[in-house]
Amino acid sequence: MNTAVSPLSTVDNDLAHSPAYLCFPPAGGTVLGLRGLARTSAASAVWGVEYPGHGARLTEAPGESLAGLADGIALECLARFGAEGFSRTVLIGFSMGAFVALEVAQRVVGRGRPGPAGLVVVGACAPQRRVPGKYAKTDTAEAGRLLERSSADYRDSPELREYALDLFLGDLRLTSAYPGPAKVPLSCPVVAIRGANDPDFATGDEEIRAWRAWTTGRFTGHVVPGGHLAVLTPGEETRFWELVRSGLEPGDD
Repeated sequence: MNTAVSPLSTVDNDLAHSPAYLCFPPAGGTVLGLRGLARTSAASAVWGVEYPGHGARLTEAPGESLAGLADGIALECLARFGAEGFSRTVLIGFSMGAFVALEVAQRVVGRGRPGPAGLVVVGACAPQRRVPGKYAKTDTAEAGRLLERSSADYRDSPELREYALDLFLGDLRLTSAYPGPAKVPLSCPVVAIRGANDPDFATGDEEIRAWRAWTTGRFTGHVVPGGHLAVLTPGEETRFWELVRSGLEPGDD
């Protein structure tokens, strides 16, 4: 069985000059879609989460809930990194992955272990601002349009697009059924990033600013050019890491 957590960079975690990063893909995504970020991480070790039924874990049964995904990932993180190693790791969640990352952090803290070094959420409104069941009735055509907001990589490959769309539909169902996390605030810095043209934030920035409620530590919000998950566009990786690192550095609030 393939593990949920695997290295995306060749940097030795023990020799890295900055915290390690653990990335959680968006709905329909796999760790392969995050390798561009890993290649531009400079001296930072980058790890990726593969959800069951996705990518290298395709033969496994898909997760039945976001909370269930987080249960298994939290246990594997503690087994792989140890409590101290996890405390030096920044969790980065993209869209659906933001909620999974938050849930993982809460589960580790709930076990009496230190929380992560930081939480970065991209293209996701704060949990308390969600509309549960928003995508419960999404059909295949609409799901295809939503998928293309996140990546245009599938347009020239019908086979790859069909595969990604199947994963995406399954993940949309999980997201629609997600009731939201328990009210367990973290103490680490939280960085929230959204695209300026992301239709999920048509009402303004409150859905991003509301992430502040999930930490007693520092909060930083950023609006970047482009649409949903614009930070994953090739060429934008360096700017992304700059925003992440500036948000995690101690500063006056």
